[in-house]
Amino acid sequence: MANQSLETFMTDPLGFFDASVTKMHSIDQQELETLQRAAMKKRFEMHYASIEMLRNLADRLKVTELNEFNDVVPLLFAHTAFKSYPAALIDKKRWDLMTKWLQKLTSYDISNVDLEGCESLDEWLDRLDQQTPLEVITSSGTTGTISLIPKSREQAHYTMKVWRCFLFQTFGKEPSEEEMNPDVDVIWPNHAKGKLGHLRMAQLLRSEFTGGDESRFHALYEDAIDSDLMFLASKMRAAASKGELDRLEIDPKLMARKDEFIEMQARRPQEMADFFANCTEKLAGKRVFTTAAYPIMYEVAAAGLEKGIKGVFAKNSAILTGGGTKGFVLPDNFLEVIKEFMGVDVIQEGYGMSEISAFHWACEEGHYHIAPWVVPFILDPETSEPLPREGTVTGRAAFYDLVNDSHWGGIISGDEVTMHWDTPCSCGRKSVYLAHDIMRYSEKEGVEDDRISCSATQQVQEEAVEFMRGFEG
Repeated sequence: MANQSLETFMTDPLGFFDASVTKMHSIDQQELETLQRAAMKKRFEMHYASIEMLRNLADRLKVTELNEFNDVVPLLFAHTAFKSYPAALIDKKRWDLMTKWLQKLTSYDISNVDLEGCESLDEWLDRLDQQTPLEVITSSGTTGTISLIPKSREQAHYTMKVWRCFLFQTFGKEPSEEEMNPDVDVIWPNHAKGKLGHLRMAQLLRSEFTGGDESRFHALYEDAIDSDLMFLASKMRAAASKGELDRLEIDPKLMARKDEFIEMQARRPQEMADFFANCTEKLAGKRVFTTAAYPIMYEVAAAGLEKGIKGVFAKNSAILTGGGTKGFVLPDNFLEVIKEFMGVDVIQEGYGMSEISAFHWACEEGHYHIAPWVVPFILDPETSEPLPREGTVTGRAAFYDLVNDSHWGGIISGDEVTMHWDTPCSCGRKSVYLAHDIMRYSEKEGVEDDRISCSATQQVQEEAVEFMRGFEG
């Protein structure tokens, strides 16, 4: 195997596979595993030298090199690694110490960021945006502390190029020029800015999917979700779990915006309804891309069908949904309802997490096929020991992203999944795949967790606003 081929596979998988989804999922599995092992060995060497938290863990476990897949399992991070800072550092505005903590997690040098006059979490994240190669992604903080993931700006843009391939190509044939470079109207039922993973994505969709024509990006709100409000929501959850909500202190600058937040919350349901009504009228018959969690998309579709509206957009539109139901009970035919309203034959689904660069797209059978630059693992949910890489296995999902360069790409998820290691999928793809039904262990066990997803964001934001209602002034 040529070194150049390995280098391309690790840094530019689109180039390695000629930007063809068909080639990505047609590579012989034995050939792919040989590539993956070589890339895993090399990426570990690079990150051992540049990421302090990984190096400390590897030294403690006496891991010096990776040769077989399971060699990396002891080094996989739990999602808690990305929120292992003392929350008091944010309360006390110790952005110098927050920067030192984040430095331990990233391969980039961020030690020289100018923090003079920095007064808030959003300001700190903005400084990192402006002065480093990073675009830090935050979580919704459903367990009491928000996660902070040091992703690179360059890789974020690259990820959207990958998305474009999977959304608009057809597996089984080489892509046409139109499929390689589609320009569509983007319907974005959310804030257009913010530090959460899906809000970071909004700016990339604006540039990557519309041919640079910003008038074709249609957002519910053009402003950003406030990161400091999300941090308040996370503190509330932690305080509530200890019965200490009455002791919670709120930054006066944040409290001064209480009325603004409350009014925004009250307006949202009507504004969401008006937004979709305007989009379906303005963009009727056009090719669009839109994405939202299952419950939001179903509610919009069901409401539209009740009014006799259906077949709204062009058949070759890309409609993406997923993200779990977060307690909503949807009818068995909810995807058919969405299809009928949108006017498409296929609703695309995907499975992923912000800690890794890849999204695993569902095939026609509803199976999530693993991206070739990601090594999947199924772990025993109690011991985190790797389960056999053969047959059909159910357990905790974990992944090692070989392309990710800005932070360690090995992550243990909170998801119970079923992996098919060697059962051919009738869709024709040769890649290994996960069954469609995926459950959070926290939901199964009735506890909260902190999944990095969009579906919890609105809930925690509303909880923070409700809490602020109780304060005078």
